[in-house]
Amino acid sequence: MSHNDKERASLEKTSEAGSYAGDPLANVEKAVGLETTSSEEGNIGLHEFDIAKQSGLRVTPEQNRRIARKIDIWILPMLCLSQGLSILDKTALNYGNLYGMKKALHLSGDQFSWFASIFYLGYLVGNYPDSWLLQHFPTGKVLAITTLLWGTVVLTTPACTNFAGTMANRFFLGTLEAIVTPGMTVLTSIWYAQSEVPFRTLIWYSFNGWAGIFGGFVAYGIGHIEHPKIELWKYIFLILGTMSVLFAIVLWFLFPDSPVEARFLTPEEKVLAVKRVAEAKVGVKNKQFKWYQIQHALVDPKTWLLFVASIAAQIPNGIVSNFSTIVIKGMGFTTLQSTLLDAASSGVQIISLLVAGFICMRFKNMRVITMAAGNITCIIAAACLTYLPSDQKWNRLIAYWFTQFQSVGMSLSLVMISNNVGGFTKKTFTTAVTFIGYCVGNVIGPHFLIDSEAPRYTTGTKAMFIGYVIKTVSHLALGLYMLWSNIKRDREQGKVTSDEDQLKGEEAGMHDLTEFENPYHRYVL
Repeated sequence: MSHNDKERASLEKTSEAGSYAGDPLANVEKAVGLETTSSEEGNIGLHEFDIAKQSGLRVTPEQNRRIARKIDIWILPMLCLSQGLSILDKTALNYGNLYGMKKALHLSGDQFSWFASIFYLGYLVGNYPDSWLLQHFPTGKVLAITTLLWGTVVLTTPACTNFAGTMANRFFLGTLEAIVTPGMTVLTSIWYAQSEVPFRTLIWYSFNGWAGIFGGFVAYGIGHIEHPKIELWKYIFLILGTMSVLFAIVLWFLFPDSPVEARFLTPEEKVLAVKRVAEAKVGVKNKQFKWYQIQHALVDPKTWLLFVASIAAQIPNGIVSNFSTIVIKGMGFTTLQSTLLDAASSGVQIISLLVAGFICMRFKNMRVITMAAGNITCIIAAACLTYLPSDQKWNRLIAYWFTQFQSVGMSLSLVMISNNVGGFTKKTFTTAVTFIGYCVGNVIGPHFLIDSEAPRYTTGTKAMFIGYVIKTVSHLALGLYMLWSNIKRDREQGKVTSDEDQLKGEEAGMHDLTEFENPYHRYVL
C-alpha cells in the first residue's frame, strides 16, 4: 500500500478518540492546497505561510534567535505583567485579611472563604466568553479593555462595606480576569516556536511567584504606615488597582494581534515568524468558530485528563493562594514575619518554574517527566506538612515552601495544550475546559480550611495531599495516551521524516485542522 493509500485509509477510520467531522480526506486535500474556501479568510498568517512555501523558505538558527529575541523584548514582558497583575489583584484578599479586612466587614471565617470561592465562580462564567473575544477581535484591544475594567473593580473594593457587596465585587473581578491565564496559553503558541513554548510559558507563569514577592513587600510596607488616613487593608486594593489601570493603557497601544500585525517585525521577519510557528503543525490563529472542533475536543481523552488534573491541582492552590499567610502565621510566626516568609515561598515557585522550563526547552520530550517530578515533590511536601509535629515549625515551613512546585504541573499542562492541540476553536475550547476544572478546584479548596482546626488545618493539608496524588496519576495517564497515539500513527502511516511530509503537516495546521485530522502531526511529550 502506498503512503497516500495509507493516509486515505487512516483518515477514513475514527481518530484516537472519536470520529472526524465531515469528509476527512477533503480536509487534508484542502490543507495541501487542492481546495480553497471562504473559511480560509479567517486563518491568520496563511498568506505569509504561502509566501514561505512558494519560495522554499527555511528559517535558519540565526533568524530563529533574532525573531525570538524581538518577541522576548516586545511581547513577553506584557504577557508577564498581565499574569503578575492578575495574580496580585486576585490575591489582594490574602493581604487584606492580614490587616483587618475580615474584622472590618464583620465576617465569619466561612464567609471570608466564600470571597475566594466567588472569584472562581465569576472566572467560570467569564472563561469561554473571554477566549471567544480573543479569537474574534484584536488581542491587544481586548486585553486592554478587560484589564482596565478589572483594575476599576479592584479600585472599588474598599468601597464595599458588607458581605454582599464584596461578593459581587469579587464575582465581577473573576469574570474579567478569566481572560488572562487561558489567553496567555493560546497567545504563547501564536508567537513562539514549539521548542520555545515551554520555557516562555513558565517564564510568564513564574510571575505568579514574582507577584507574591512584590505583594508581600507591598503589604510589609503598608504595615509600616504611621497614622494612616484610611484602614490599612484598603491601601492594598487602591495601589494594585491603579497599577492595572495604568497597564491597560500600555496594552492598548503596544500589544499586536499576531506576528502578522507586529510593527517591530520587518515584512521578511513576519513571514519567518509565521513559518517557525507553523512548524508545530497546529497553526497560528483562526477567527472562525467551528462546531465540529468542539466535538473533537469533547471526545478527546486529553481534554478530560487535563480537566481532572486541573481540579485536583487547584484544590491545594485554593488553600495556598488565598490563605498562605494565615497558614504560615499558624506555625508560630508574627504577622510581619508571615508576609516575608510567604514571599520566600514565591521564590521557590519561581526557581522551580524556570528550571522546569529550561529542562523542557533544552531536552526533547521531557514535559511529562518534568510534570511528574514537580507533582511528586508536592506529594512529599504535603505529607510532611500534615504529619510533622507542631514544634518543628521550620521543617513544616520548608515543607510548605516545597508545595510551590505545584505550579510546575499546572503550567506544563498549559504547554501541552499549546504544543499538542490543533484547530484554534478546539484549542480555545480545551483551554476553557481545563480552566473550568481550575475554577472548580479553587472554589472547593478554601472550604477544606476549617477555622476550628487552626493552626494546623489538618483537613486542608490532607486535601492537598490527595489532590497532588490525583493530579500525578492524571498527568502520567496523559503522557501514556499521547505516547500510544504516536506509536499507533507511526505504525499505521509511517514516521514523519521527509521534508515533504513536514511541509504537508505544517500546511494542514495553517488551514486550521485539528491534530486528529492532520496525519502528519505527532505529540510532543
